[in-house]
Amino acid sequence: MKRLGILTAAAAFAAVASCSGPSIPKGPGLVRLDEGVYAFIAEGPSAALGLGANSGFVVGDSAVLVVDSRFTPALARQLLDAIRSVTDLPIAWLVDTSYHPDRAWGNQVFRDAGARIIARPETAADIETYTPVYKEYYSEHKPDVYRMIEGVTAALPDSAAGVETRIDLGGVEVVLQWFGPGHTAGDLVVSVPSRRIVFAGGLVSNGYHPNLGDQGVDLDNWLSTLQRIARMKPRVIVPGQGAPGGPRLLDTETAYINDLTALCVDAIQRGRSLSQSVLEIRMPGTEDWLQANLLPFNIQAIYRMRVLSVVRPAFQIDIPDAFVVSDGGGGTRAGTVQWIFQSNEGYLELEVSWGPSNRQEVILEDVHDAISRYGRGDGLYDFRVDGSKRLEIGGAEWPAAYGRWSYRTGSLTTGGGVWTWTMRLDRGTLYSIRMLTNAGNDPELEKRNIETLEAIVSTMRARTPVVEVRRRAS
Repeated sequence: MKRLGILTAAAAFAAVASCSGPSIPKGPGLVRLDEGVYAFIAEGPSAALGLGANSGFVVGDSAVLVVDSRFTPALARQLLDAIRSVTDLPIAWLVDTSYHPDRAWGNQVFRDAGARIIARPETAADIETYTPVYKEYYSEHKPDVYRMIEGVTAALPDSAAGVETRIDLGGVEVVLQWFGPGHTAGDLVVSVPSRRIVFAGGLVSNGYHPNLGDQGVDLDNWLSTLQRIARMKPRVIVPGQGAPGGPRLLDTETAYINDLTALCVDAIQRGRSLSQSVLEIRMPGTEDWLQANLLPFNIQAIYRMRVLSVVRPAFQIDIPDAFVVSDGGGGTRAGTVQWIFQSNEGYLELEVSWGPSNRQEVILEDVHDAISRYGRGDGLYDFRVDGSKRLEIGGAEWPAAYGRWSYRTGSLTTGGGVWTWTMRLDRGTLYSIRMLTNAGNDPELEKRNIETLEAIVSTMRARTPVVEVRRRAS
């Protein structure tokens, strides 16, 4: 026999609603989705309310399984209290559907309550890697939030979930499935097949902009995962954020990813820069969605993922794996691609632009003219020319200038470093390459970084019409 306690008022109302017809209880707070299956729906997107992240739990005849532990220990204890308002059965399992803080930073509370934590190996690795990174960010930029999470420790999973893991809670089976990278590298889909209920984690949202920019994201496989969830024929889906709903939530998520990708691809093809697209792209129908600050972030993420495949630059260059595409636009005939790399060694940026030209040759004065007109249209960059040289690129010598740069915010200079700029005409195409680094005014590091960029550029070979951007180890 299950030992069920007295439901809270909100849960009791939800229980009545769920039994009175096809409607699905929305929350917020504790809602009963079906016999033994509960969701805990976040009240809002603020840090104090858990960043909008939902949790849930499943009660069997012998044990309880919890889905996601919430953003802070205090919020985790709130979830624990909600569970104890329903049952006093032992909490045997906690599932982390991803490593994100709003899903895993309450882990220790449930471990202390006796739960065994299970997640994908990718999630375990990311919890260990990124917990200190996130905490440092909050400490430096959001001290009010840091006070909430100061005591968080990286409570790593005890068990690794496979491609499919089945857990028997006594009369109720819960299935954990990994369909490959999607929202993150280690997303787990948690389902209760006998109730046709799915906890989708960050793969699905409702009334919130999803996060498309995680380092482990795979948009194509994300869409495939949504199709696989649909084939499970769920009756109720608990999204990572927002109210529970039916299968149409999968259609909405699919449309968001496809529509935003299409808008970004169109902007890239029209040569619109990332900064222009952030200002111009709007998603009709999402005007009232929460976390609108994620839309520019998502545009940036799609640019990073799609620029090379859309632009298809007609050259080969060996780019280290540590560099990421940050901007670009146009096509094979005329376009731009920008790569960046940032670490403790400083910031490195490489931008290659190309287009047809009727010129007969390129001389150093052409490089100087390009430099004088540069500024991304905002006039905030100052490039001081210190000298000129010639770079060997693709078996030919290119005229180049070099010097120092600075960036202005109002009347203040907020950044700077060294740069090299070079240009060349090759078979009717004019190439312009800008390299810059910011190493905190460390002359030796600046020298090494600009030499690194020049070495990368030296591998460039023009190729027509096939495009290849090869990756090499950093």
